[in-house]
Amino acid sequence: MTKKHLTRETIDPRYVQIGRQEAAEIIGVSPTEFDRLRKDDPKCPGGFRHGEARNSRVLFRLSDIYDYSEHRMQTASAA
Repeated sequence: MTKKHLTRETIDPRYVQIGRQEAAEIIGVSPTEFDRLRKDDPKCPGGFRHGEARNSRVLFRLSDIYDYSEHRMQTASAA
């Protein structure tokens, strides 16, 4: 049996969890701007916490971030 290595082609973004910094970078904004978008834009993914503590890390599903980035590009005015 051959061992399968993880590659872009074998990783499903629906099951990849990323942090706030990575999510902001994918969207093309600062982490502070990303926090504002999460607060003010209902289409922006809110993320989820593992654990009950207030300081638990907030994670985001990669596919949700991709979808939101696509939404932002579609609604942006042409430069």
